[in-house]
Amino acid sequence: MSGHRWESIEAFERVVRFQSFSRAAEDLGVSRSHVSRQVSALENRLGAQLLLRTTRKVSTTEVGQAFYLQCQDIVGNLDEAERAVQDQQAKPRGILRVSVAGAFGEDFIAPAAIAFMAQYPDLTVELDFSNRLIDLISEGYDIAIRAGTLKDSSLIARRISSRRLTTCAAPAYLERYGEPSSVDALTNHNCLLGTLDTWRFRDNNRHIDLRVAGNWRSNNGRALRHAALAGMGLVQLPSFYVDQDIAAGTLLSVLDHCTPTDTGVWAVYPHNRHLSAKVRLFVSFLADHLD
Repeated sequence: MSGHRWESIEAFERVVRFQSFSRAAEDLGVSRSHVSRQVSALENRLGAQLLLRTTRKVSTTEVGQAFYLQCQDIVGNLDEAERAVQDQQAKPRGILRVSVAGAFGEDFIAPAAIAFMAQYPDLTVELDFSNRLIDLISEGYDIAIRAGTLKDSSLIARRISSRRLTTCAAPAYLERYGEPSSVDALTNHNCLLGTLDTWRFRDNNRHIDLRVAGNWRSNNGRALRHAALAGMGLVQLPSFYVDQDIAAGTLLSVLDHCTPTDTGVWAVYPHNRHLSAKVRLFVSFLADHLD
């Protein structure tokens, strides 16, 4: 697109937006007569009247309104492209509000956020630990870190880390009650429960959500781990809770052949045509450092 063609489109878009030649000229930093010449040249080039001009107001013709909607997209895309380039050069600043939950947030997200801030000292990070369902937009969060299978939504989700579920128990429990040889055998075991009444498994590429029961329930992963270490029963937890215990032999994994597929840890953020530097860089930083 030549410079003259773009200038006339920009002049027309501003006139319609402000419904005034004078305000359009002020916004563009040119004279009113220059804006008028640009719009007239555009109409001549298109062979159509785009504006209805009176002494009191400016309005669009039917074809002018249709053309204006197209121009809005063109101008919006250009503005967006310019902001994106500027933002690429800018360092993140301001406040980054992140909603996190559980031990993964404590052990992995918090240290990553500290390392991120060391690179960008003009940034303030607020980590809010909560398991509740939040509304990112209305509550003013930039990002939420969530694990597992996500529900469909208008939000954007980027996978930042793996998340495997491990079923395990203390050696003393397995010596006393035996190791389950199949998923169905769990009905004969004490299963330590979290927030759900079901555990997830995979059998021949088929997902199984099995209802289990036991005499201990907690919505805290660390509390479940401690109960398992005490020999109270079997537990199914994200692997990062129990990897060190399994390596040390204080917990033993079972039903490894039925381990469910990785459901991932996700950075979730509102859909935005132009993603701010602080969100874009933090999400990329997490993806690079956690997986």
